Amino acid sequence: GKILSRDHGYPLRCIVPGNVGARNVKWLTRIAVSEAESNSHWQQSDYKGFSPSTDWDTVDFTKSPAIQAMPVTSAICSPTEGEVLKIPADGYLTVHGYAWSGGGRRIVRVDLTADRGKTWHVAKIQQEAQPDGRHYGWSLWTGRIKMETASTGEVEIWAKAVDSAYNVQPETFENIWNLRGVLANAYHRIKIKII
Repeated sequence: GKILSRDHGYPLRCIVPGNVGARNVKWLTRIAVSEAESNSHWQQSDYKGFSPSTDWDTVDFTKSPAIQAMPVTSAICSPTEGEVLKIPADGYLTVHGYAWSGGGRRIVRVDLTADRGKTWHVAKIQQEAQPDGRHYGWSLWTGRIKMETASTGEVEIWAKAVDSAYNVQPETFENIWNLRGVLANAYHRIKIKII
């Protein structure tokens, strides 16, 4: 019911569910509807994924389709990297973030750890009441991690999301990395300092 600002696409914003947000553009002067895939640089020679062994000397952009859906991912928003914190009297560190997955898949779980995966804590998720296959926005989450109240020093927090197809973020980038760096959805990790 409100007028869109220029930063959000005034005078009209068109959202195409199921298409990768990397191709969202603003301030169009014309739109062409075509049955053929765009021959633009971005569609043909940029947003594509490759084997971790492919390098700039061996890449052939014609051998890979353009990315049309994103993998499951999550991010920690609070606390922030390098933040210095005291553990509250109740012993719980509260962590906030978001998660989402391609194809409109619903986020079913976000797991958090502060001990490198020895113990995991399940976050509470806020998301639209849409059926699976129709989730196109972020799902916000909040988790509470039980900490040792006497502990001090550096702590690394990890987050990983799970979607409705039980796709799970991989632990590391090593086996999914590619020369473009796209589809990089390994666990999100931040380091904080407890005083």
